[in-house]
Amino acid sequence: MIGAIIIILSVIAVAMLLSPVTISVNSARAGGKIDGFLSLGWIMFLFRYKVKDKKTEILVLGRRVGLTHKQKSIKGNKSRKMPRLEDIFYLSRPILRLFKDLIYSVKIKYLDIDITFGSKDPACTGIVTGFLHSIIFSLRAANTIRWTADFTRPVMEWDMKAEAAITPIQILLHMARFITNHQVLRYGLGIIRDL
Repeated sequence: MIGAIIIILSVIAVAMLLSPVTISVNSARAGGKIDGFLSLGWIMFLFRYKVKDKKTEILVLGRRVGLTHKQKSIKGNKSRKMPRLEDIFYLSRPILRLFKDLIYSVKIKYLDIDITFGSKDPACTGIVTGFLHSIIFSLRAANTIRWTADFTRPVMEWDMKAEAAITPIQILLHMARFITNHQVLRYGLGIIRDL
């Protein structure tokens, strides 16, 4: 009986880890106001954040789950040890590898970005336009990312819609590789010793 329960729970856990998390972003900025939302959907859960209202929603099986925001009281000033510059350089290779692995794990389903930008100096706007041409065309994303350069005024407006998916097991594998890296382990043990 206990063996059957363990097998059923392990099958459910594997199914959940293999089910993709869908990330949807819809954002727009016009006239200095930002509007849109960010949502994360996974199996029967949905997390949504609305930018304009600064409102967070969590839905489980289509029903809203209430959120309570508690203020944390600060009891005294405990000084934390700031990471040293050599520690950051020491961990730069594992952090960049983790970042690269996570980026490559994301599967973009839909991407549509329309940007209007400009600066006070038309030369800066021209430099940014040239940079965008080289980057966007090298990514072969010219159909989905469009921009308009405004050489007459400083402006930054956009309309973005995107949807991507990532599988949780991939995140866990990349995090496990990062945590078990000898540089990260050595730095982590150093932090634990200092506490």
